[in-house]
Amino acid sequence: GFLREGNTTLLVGVEEEQVDEVVALIGELGCSREKLVTPLSAVGGPMDSYVPYPVEVTVGGATIFVLPVEQYHRF
Repeated sequence: GFLREGNTTLLVGVEEEQVDEVVALIGELGCSREKLVTPLSAVGGPMDSYVPYPVEVTVGGATIFVLPVEQYHRF
């Protein structure tokens, strides 16, 4: 991708009474941060006059979906 970094997807199954604890833990560990990156090319402009300079972008973070599981099958 743009930042040459990967993504990680976790699927975590917990009892309903553990959801708040797990969400809090992921929130502590999966916080976003600012990072300086240097763009590789100009967007919409001529390359001969392009001088790259670092820009600050937000990276990391977590997106959490909490879903009720009515059934699951284990084989």
